[in-house]
Amino acid sequence: MNRSFSLYLDLLRFLAAFAVYIFHAKHFAKVKIPFVGNLGSEAVIVFFVLSGLLIATATRNQPKVGAFVRARLSRLWSVTIPALMLTLLADIAGQYLSIVSYDPMQPYSIVKWISSIGINALFLNQVWYLSVWPGTNGPFWSLSYEFWYYMFFAAFVYLRGSRRIVILAITMLIAGPLILGAFPVWLLGTAVYLALGRSPVAQYRKGWVLWLGSFAAAFAFSYFNLHSILTGVFPGVAAETRWAVNFWPASYLIGAIIATNIYGFALMGNSVSESLEKISTFIRFGANISFGLYLFHYPLMYFTKAVLMVLGFESGIVFISSIFIVPFMLSALFAIKCEKYKDSFSHIIDVVISFVSTRRSKWSPERAVGVEELSKDNKIIEKGNLLQPHTPSQ
Repeated sequence: MNRSFSLYLDLLRFLAAFAVYIFHAKHFAKVKIPFVGNLGSEAVIVFFVLSGLLIATATRNQPKVGAFVRARLSRLWSVTIPALMLTLLADIAGQYLSIVSYDPMQPYSIVKWISSIGINALFLNQVWYLSVWPGTNGPFWSLSYEFWYYMFFAAFVYLRGSRRIVILAITMLIAGPLILGAFPVWLLGTAVYLALGRSPVAQYRKGWVLWLGSFAAAFAFSYFNLHSILTGVFPGVAAETRWAVNFWPASYLIGAIIATNIYGFALMGNSVSESLEKISTFIRFGANISFGLYLFHYPLMYFTKAVLMVLGFESGIVFISSIFIVPFMLSALFAIKCEKYKDSFSHIIDVVISFVSTRRSKWSPERAVGVEELSKDNKIIEKGNLLQPHTPSQ
């Protein structure tokens, strides 16, 4: 992955998070934003395709399942745990200030808060037909999908023989049909990774054709309203589906367009590297805050709305500009802070794995053969491939 391609992926990640942000902000502000204001669902598909590509790429530097799990969980929990706590505090404070700002949502009881936070922290919030949100933080739904895709991936890549089949079957059974239904969209990113492995040399002409062609396809999708057409052709499927854009054929098509865009750009090599380098600082900053922006913004929008209503602003330029600007700035600030705690979460995970390995060795010494404790540099050393993990995002 050359620097130009890396910058492009970071740019896509930020633009996707920003599109989700604008999509939600327009509802709070009651302002119509042409084109980009309607791309929230499509932006989530960008995350899925990017995730499939980046996770496949990560296996190069994480040849052992333990290291893979550690990296994924530390990345995920370093943002999701603070996001859950922020949601709890923002919702309670905001509802205290102005309960009407949260209508029709009512305050959670202590039991509901504890159960919803626990379910979301363990990524069980969307398994089968569950739909459990932590307070106002609706965007958490996609993390359950992502988490289980990483589990499928880890089981398939790192395990062998009957163990692979059994663990895959168990994880898929836990995840349920809705998560499995969207899995092919995530796999499109992995397909891009495999395709690039077969085409390591830049193919400028082909790359430009595919890249520009993907934009033409996206325009055609919107212009001819293919989402509605496909929904009309398959009304039964559309009625049963509850994920993101609410219709699998449309989701697959959008995912294919995004995968084509990414693949085409990769084939272009460094042909546009100078343009990206000029804004590289902005791109890297945007990529660093994208995950936090996605998970922090929604409860902060509700809280900002509550504060504004207490101050007497229910519409107008102050209300609109505050809704679009304040949650973004706060989300970016919290996202930057969370990056500092990533290593702390990695250390906690190391301690837990070390403790579990020690307990296993006491109760079943023969099964613990091949698993060593953490090395001095906190890297997981695995000899017998006995650790069987979970995993996640961006």
